[in-house]
Amino acid sequence: MKTFLGRRLANSVSSVGSMMLFLIYAACSLIMIAVGAATYSRISEGFSGTFSSSAAVRYVTNKIRSGDRAVIENDGNGIAVYSGELVCVIMNDGGNIGERNVRADSYIDYYGGDVIFPETTISVGEQDGMFVICASSGDEVCVGYCRSKG
Repeated sequence: MKTFLGRRLANSVSSVGSMMLFLIYAACSLIMIAVGAATYSRISEGFSGTFSSSAAVRYVTNKIRSGDRAVIENDGNGIAVYSGELVCVIMNDGGNIGERNVRADSYIDYYGGDVIFPETTISVGEQDGMFVICASSGDEVCVGYCRSKG
């Protein structure tokens, strides 16, 4: 009878020990998943802001380089890129960067168009014969320089 009671106690302790190891494993797994999710969230937010601002600068510099000439709006919140008979107007539009194409012989205003970079703003200037394009999205700011053909 003593051996039967000892065996039962040993089996119970073995089961409890196995359950404790499993609970420790499950808790560590959940902690690792939570840490990974928080890290991914921070990386994703940072990448989104950086991507939006740098992509906007690259887009505008490529438009300027491919056009015949470019004209900056008076306050630097937009630029008109002339390519033959078409003008691509890129401007700030309600906290977003918008774009629209019009004919070169029509009146050019810097409102309306399609949103191409949401929650991103742009400013364009000229320094030493080069265009300076500055785009900001949240806390991220990207600056680029380029020349036009004309």
